Amino acid sequence: MTTAVAAQNVPMFVLYAASFVVVLWAVVDAARRPPALMPPGRKAVWIVGFVVGWFVFGLIGAAIAVVYLVGPRRRLNAGRM
Repeated sequence: MTTAVAAQNVPMFVLYAASFVVVLWAVVDAARRPPALMPPGRKAVWIVGFVVGWFVFGLIGAAIAVVYLVGPRRRLNAGRM
């Protein structure tokens, strides 16, 4: 692999590493929530969506994680869910 090819891969690596961190943050946050705070099965759906979305579709999992972190997570923290 030449230096030019390796340099082109660095931004993609950084992007996927950042998306992995976001997905990991969302998984840990959703997993630590008590079952009484989320409707039955909702926690599992979110976690499976994060993980499968990231492993199968790449950045789609990160997008799902961002949706969770911006929407339901804020409502859970405010006690409105």
